[in-house]
Amino acid sequence: MRTVLVTGHSKGIGLAATKTLLSAGHSVIGVSRSRIDTQSNLYQHSADLSELATTSDLAKQMQTDSALAAPFAKLDAVVCNAGSGQFGALENFSALQIEQSIHLNLISPLILLRSLIPSLRKQARSDIIFIASESAVQAGRFGSVYSAAKFGLRGAAQALRAECASANCHVGIINPGMVRTDFFNELAFEPGNAEQHALQADDVANAVMSMLHSPDNAVLEEINLRPLQHVVQKKS
Repeated sequence: MRTVLVTGHSKGIGLAATKTLLSAGHSVIGVSRSRIDTQSNLYQHSADLSELATTSDLAKQMQTDSALAAPFAKLDAVVCNAGSGQFGALENFSALQIEQSIHLNLISPLILLRSLIPSLRKQARSDIIFIASESAVQAGRFGSVYSAAKFGLRGAAQALRAECASANCHVGIINPGMVRTDFFNELAFEPGNAEQHALQADDVANAVMSMLHSPDNAVLEEINLRPLQHVVQKKS
């Protein structure tokens, strides 16, 4: 069984991944601003990864927190899922909004991983999985800030894959299209109403499991998931 750190574990894709991992018998260290109901083999740590200082101290805190130290010692996989989306014309973003978006979606997972990779290298097998977006593959209108972060995340995954291969650390990235979650709560648009217009969070969670269960001698580098039909609608 694996011990998996999931960032943004309390909502959306992170919550689906957490539930799927726990159902399969794995242990999960969840990191999020909010908590979910306590479950067996789930260890939760409250943190706001949009704050630079919080992200920098997170790995150290988990190793010294008595409730998390034991499971953290067995950590052999990380799912970098925490993120948010802001869309609009670039000139309408403030400098602070750009900084916060790039930090949460790109800089935060890199700062976290720089502290975790030395431990992951010591495991017989370890995995790093980035949850990115279709915006990491094809940028769209009003997505300049979001795509900048996700393209950067994809580049980081490709580089880390080469850096960590000799330690049997598998690095993969999942690029989902629109997923029917609360990601769209604060946005002016959402996927169409039909089932084929959006993915479900469980679809992405299943892709995470596919990467974790890949054979040692093969790396599942990248998974691109799309709804069967691309339909976007404005909210009323």
